[in-house]
Amino acid sequence: MRRIIGGGLSGLAAAVNFAKAGEKVELHEARKAVGEQFHANYQVLLKERPDMPWADSTAPAYLKRWGLEPEFTWRNAQKFVCCTPTRELTITMKQPLPLILRGGEGSLERGLAAEAEREGAKFHYKSRPKPQPGDVVATGSYRTDMAAFGAYYENSDFPRDQFLYMHDEKYSPRGWYLYIIPMDDDTIKVMNCCSRSHTKHVRRLLYKAVEERKVLRDIIDGAKPTGTVGGQGGAEFPRSAVRDGVYYTGEAAGFQDPWRGFGMNYAIESGVLAQRALSNGGNYDQMWKAQFRNRKKADIARRGIFALLGNRAFEMAMRKVKDGDTVDWEKMNLQGWRKSLVYNSFYAMEMVKKGIWDRW
Repeated sequence: MRRIIGGGLSGLAAAVNFAKAGEKVELHEARKAVGEQFHANYQVLLKERPDMPWADSTAPAYLKRWGLEPEFTWRNAQKFVCCTPTRELTITMKQPLPLILRGGEGSLERGLAAEAEREGAKFHYKSRPKPQPGDVVATGSYRTDMAAFGAYYENSDFPRDQFLYMHDEKYSPRGWYLYIIPMDDDTIKVMNCCSRSHTKHVRRLLYKAVEERKVLRDIIDGAKPTGTVGGQGGAEFPRSAVRDGVYYTGEAAGFQDPWRGFGMNYAIESGVLAQRALSNGGNYDQMWKAQFRNRKKADIARRGIFALLGNRAFEMAMRKVKDGDTVDWEKMNLQGWRKSLVYNSFYAMEMVKKGIWDRW
């Protein structure tokens, strides 16, 4: 019997693949249902590799490649409202970004849970047993390195295939960002993200941005929040994700993006790799390092660049982009490990800083 502790994306991905491999599997979730650790929220799914064709990078195609075929809600975002402290421009992405619903009905979590149950996995809710050797632990973050606060507003005019992304250290210090994403036909969510050291201020800074930045005032148009949401995440770069015979996946292992907090790919891939290692006798650490070690190093390097340069880093990245341009997201947002002196230097500095002050 395979045992998984935690019903987030990595635990569910492992459960589906254990069951499809013909193994008996039980999943223990501390809450009364899966998908309750989030308020409803669309999140970006990134490509595994910059050179991967877009047809292989849609949400269903990506999941199928990892042995997952759930029913869930997703859509593509084609327009990108990009805001710096000095400019606001709307660009079209050459290849759309998949946005996946997390949390609640129709979410990816609920779809994966249903798929796992169809394959024969057993679920135990309000249960979190002590890990034993051979278990997969997918319990989410055990620490806070980054935090976010958001507010929901009624708005039916914001295009549903568009999102807004703002870098302005006045509101999102140390190179973090604020974004707007449409939730349904009548609601948008405004979310502000920050590092651990600014957690106490993230709520105040979001409302300050809504009050002061004209682009946000025009979108919200005097509406009052209909609800709020908060979250936190932790990021590590472990030497090993196996401790005392227990296999750690997703944020339980520290597999999170310390640059922007995009962790879906890490969660899904680490969950499936842990299952493959246990089912086939592979080396889990070697497998996850081969899959996304370089991607993780690049995320850490970019966190260092944006933390040091702040607004200047984003201004530099956008310096050649004009309003109305069509851009290649992958050229703006390379995921592969760029073996350059700049990236290696910032990666090394961030790892030293993390070791001394325990923060990114």
